[in-house]
Amino acid sequence: MDNSIKGNNQLEENVSASLRLRVPASQNASQKVRVGIDVGGTFTDVVVVDNDTREVVSQLKVPTTHSAKEGVALGIINAIERALSELNISPDDVIFIAHSTTQATNALLEGDVAQVGVIGLGRGLEGLKAKFDTRIPPIELAPNRFLKAEHCFVKSPSHRTHREDRDNNFNEKLSVNSVSSVAKNFDEVINKLILELKAKGAEVIAVSEAFGVDRPENEEKISQVAREKGVFATSGHEVSTLYGLRTRTRTAVLNGAILPKMIHTATMTDECVRRARIGAPLMI
Repeated sequence: MDNSIKGNNQLEENVSASLRLRVPASQNASQKVRVGIDVGGTFTDVVVVDNDTREVVSQLKVPTTHSAKEGVALGIINAIERALSELNISPDDVIFIAHSTTQATNALLEGDVAQVGVIGLGRGLEGLKAKFDTRIPPIELAPNRFLKAEHCFVKSPSHRTHREDRDNNFNEKLSVNSVSSVAKNFDEVINKLILELKAKGAEVIAVSEAFGVDRPENEEKISQVAREKGVFATSGHEVSTLYGLRTRTRTAVLNGAILPKMIHTATMTDECVRRARIGAPLMI
């Protein structure tokens, strides 16, 4: 009798152990995972990786939902929820989530970009060259599709040029009143230019100043004013710390052209992640 009971207990333990062995490790509710999202033009991919072993425990591919009312967000949240549900993983167990996308590249290739207005800055002889270097000709994105940037130029305020800094005999001094007047006039001009560019259809302001990588204060100030007026903004020193005003300005224009779409994509993806109740910070 006792032997029979022991035998039955042993059999139950063996069956239980066997069943546990057949359950994938990914079914463990305490398993910590990393999630990767890739939104492409055709498909949205989601990959789930075990945080400890770095083993891929799930990968899903669903059509990118361009035509849905929610846009591509619908495909993202459906894929995330499906992956976690199939693995029986709680959103709390997602400790890292990253999003990569080709939407910026697609936008450039397809010419689906925002209108950009350039504000160039400079002073003295450097300013003359800066006015030319910040005027970017149309950039061909695809056959018969061009990115055309509006352009305006303003004299840099309050700081000396590099040529003046190198001149040991430069002893010009400005009174407090004259500095204040220059600053006030500069603010008025900048506000006017931003509104004019906005009226011409500019959705993004790209600010680029001669030697802005060394002294980014003016670029930062104009960018801030533009954002306060509801316009996206980028600047030369943000996209490159290398000298070369023309190349830096052109890069800022390209960055500005895709900026609204990328911010929209990032915001939308973050909302999807929160709707899936994932608390981990989104990396893009």
